[in-house]
Amino acid sequence: MRVVGIVVAGGVGSRAGGSRPKQLELVGGRRLLDWSVAAIAAASETVVVVAHPDLLEEHRTDVADIVVAGGATRADSVRAGLAAAARLDPTHVLIHDAARPVVSAEVVGRVIEALADGERAVVPAVPVTDTLRRVDGGAADRGQFVAVQTPQGFAFETISAAHAAGEDATDDASLVDALGVRVAHVHGDPQNIKVTVAADLALAEILLG
Repeated sequence: MRVVGIVVAGGVGSRAGGSRPKQLELVGGRRLLDWSVAAIAAASETVVVVAHPDLLEEHRTDVADIVVAGGATRADSVRAGLAAAARLDPTHVLIHDAARPVVSAEVVGRVIEALADGERAVVPAVPVTDTLRRVDGGAADRGQFVAVQTPQGFAFETISAAHAAGEDATDDASLVDALGVRVAHVHGDPQNIKVTVAADLALAEILLG
């Protein structure tokens, strides 16, 4: 397996309450971006960081080999990362959100192991613990749902084909679903949080401390 990591860090918003993009905020003495890149680098030959075109220099790290400009949507940014990865001739890719700095080596390892066993698409997932209701009324059976995390792992040809149509999606596995390709689930980790608001930064500080 030749695995290339793609860390998506294209946002410029500051919903986490800081004056800069959340992935550049310091937690435990390091930027969120640095934590996330290090986790993916441990399982990859090379890491590609996808950043906002105006913030490329700010997204360079001691570990990431390549920084490229993202697009208007998350899917556009992933496609930019895939184009950069293609030049490295990978067999597989790991696609991770920079805003998930607490991802463990165990979660990454489970994704890699499933790919090595022949799965073409793999996502870490955790059970939904909240009660769910439909927006038009009525409760939904939460046992039918899981919450999906990153990194998501793919055979390179599969994820490239999934993105070839240029569609948008909130995660990459959704595009693979549209191909009719099985997406395997492995155990995620409730601590693999996505930092979105200021309280998440505080929680990440505790978890990484």
